[in-house]
Amino acid sequence: MGVEIPMISINRGHNAELHYGLYSTNAQMDETRVKFTKVKMLTADLAEIENSVYRLANAIKKTQKRANALKNIMIPRFEDDVKFITAALEEKEREEFARLKVIKKNKAG
Repeated sequence: MGVEIPMISINRGHNAELHYGLYSTNAQMDETRVKFTKVKMLTADLAEIENSVYRLANAIKKTQKRANALKNIMIPRFEDDVKFITAALEEKEREEFARLKVIKKNKAG
């Protein structure tokens, strides 16, 4: 559809340096750090997906408006133009037929 989808990248390495000392903390701090890292990664994925869905929804709305404009405005206008042209051609055909009859009548008479 030509919609640009943003890509969010985060360093997903687990070898990040610790910003706290191991002496004064316990295992719960390590577990919290691991869970926070998972939440950070999931938040980045969610932001990417949410933004993509938002952009696709806007593109769908625009496409739907164009389709409705074609269906409700342009196509009926073209149908009216076709009817007008057909009627004009039929009228010219009738005039030509009448003209030919007059010419044949003048030649015969």
